Amino acid sequence: MPLQPKPTRLTRAVRVFVTNPKANSGHPAAAHNTFAGYPSSSEMGAWYQIEVTVDGTPEQRTGYLATLAELDASVRLSVIPILQNALFLGQTTVYVPPAALLHEMSRAVADRLTPRLSSLTWNLSPYHTYHWEQTMPSSTTLTAVFEFAASHRLNDPTRSPAENQAFFGKCNKLNGHGHNYHLEVSIAVSCRESTFGMAELEAIVSRTVIDRFDHMNLNIDCPEFHAFNPSVEHIASVCFDLLNSAFCASGVELRRVRLWETSKTSATIEAESATRMG
Repeated sequence: MPLQPKPTRLTRAVRVFVTNPKANSGHPAAAHNTFAGYPSSSEMGAWYQIEVTVDGTPEQRTGYLATLAELDASVRLSVIPILQNALFLGQTTVYVPPAALLHEMSRAVADRLTPRLSSLTWNLSPYHTYHWEQTMPSSTTLTAVFEFAASHRLNDPTRSPAENQAFFGKCNKLNGHGHNYHLEVSIAVSCRESTFGMAELEAIVSRTVIDRFDHMNLNIDCPEFHAFNPSVEHIASVCFDLLNSAFCASGVELRRVRLWETSKTSATIEAESATRMG
């Protein structure tokens, strides 16, 4: 029985190195190490990773939804000139914020693709991303990553000491233990009207969560956990509630909170699910 192709989403990470075109005038773009970035250059510039996602049904014989060459070219030929103009050429008289710039890039990439563009993610750094998707074409999702250090002890007062030790293991030790938590916060902003950017996102998270919990004993110092066991699930939930109130007060939609307790363990609260549960 022949394999029937199924609706599929295909994602390709394309790394670009954006330099001042005036510095490279007369020198053709070289591609010696596209794993690291395109083009190769000895000039100073800005490095970004762009993740392009397309959706559709793969072709029966080849199994392809799109060639990798097509995905690479759609980003390199569209995104690099847009970013060069924004960073170096200054041909526009009005400042274009990154959220709006991502929409311009999305339109340009979509025009070069045969399959439908599902989403485009612009990684400005390992800790800052802008994300556009077809299902929400007029908004951009901003994500920033934070770190705070805190200690906790996991204990259920309704259980006996032996039961707590058996259930929580090392996490039940009397004097607790600590983690360097990584917090990912995602918000949605309008691509055209909002002046709310990454700096504003970071300011709200810093004063709402980081200042509150950093270098604290969560069980003892933080009233938020006097009635709740500070598991990663509960900490993520408390962070979501605190941030949801803060962002709502600024007219911004909180999309998602993800809290990493270790490199292997995280808890995620999605706004849609949290609203439905509430």
